[in-house]
Amino acid sequence: MTSLRRFTAAVTVAGVLAIAAPAGAFASTLITESGSTAAYPLITQLAAKYTKLQKQAGNSIRFRISQGGSTVGVNEVAEGRVSIGMVAREPLATDPAGLEFYPIAKYAVCIVTNSANTLSNLTTAQAVAIFTGKTRSWSEVPGATAPGTIELFTRTSVAGVLTNFQTLLLEGKKVSTIATEESTENLLAEKVSKGASAIGFLSNYTALDGPAHAGLHVVEYNGVACNLANAASGAYAGVARFYEVTKGKATGASARFISWIDHSAAAKKIISSEWLPISQ
Repeated sequence: MTSLRRFTAAVTVAGVLAIAAPAGAFASTLITESGSTAAYPLITQLAAKYTKLQKQAGNSIRFRISQGGSTVGVNEVAEGRVSIGMVAREPLATDPAGLEFYPIAKYAVCIVTNSANTLSNLTTAQAVAIFTGKTRSWSEVPGATAPGTIELFTRTSVAGVLTNFQTLLLEGKKVSTIATEESTENLLAEKVSKGASAIGFLSNYTALDGPAHAGLHVVEYNGVACNLANAASGAYAGVARFYEVTKGKATGASARFISWIDHSAAAKKIISSEWLPISQ
């Protein structure tokens, strides 16, 4: 990761986050971000905290943060349409040239079923068979309590969580085209939470704490639960990284925000609440 200087100037967030600059505030700098829906909850929390701390010093920055998927973030930052891309996967050879990837946190990718289907565990072979479409009936899955045909849910191809799920938990194999694609984590979580025969995958934050988490059951993978403790210890296999991505080396307001994420105790506290610091 490129080293960025510690920065202590102040900022204010506005725009999509609906945290407006105070009345009468002077003109502020705008940082725009787009990309990963899995990273969105973390980035919005970091931006809000950064705003609060920097406002106390009398300075102002606005953030406009939108979702769309990791590939969208990569492409929009490469095209100069946003300051920073939010990305939930590793850099790819197919990414546009000249981008800098700054890792900011780690997260776990969880397999989820409907809460009525208390499937305790899937081995790698079982997960591959289900998500590639080879196994189509819940009656073929030991421990499953769901009825009938397995209803597969996945993310669209731009999602970084999909890339990591296939790489880390499916041995590089692709999710079957019979799966229903959802454009965001929350939409996928909602569909699985309402479908008795459904199965999908989500970041740990959405699976365990998102709006639909009460209707979800998180399945162990090779006998290891998908949670922060197992992700931190290295026991859980599906651990990935969030990145802030810039066009060329980060400069100006973007560099200062990324540096704050990297060095601030306040940022580490937010990251540690639902995710993992990069150093852990």
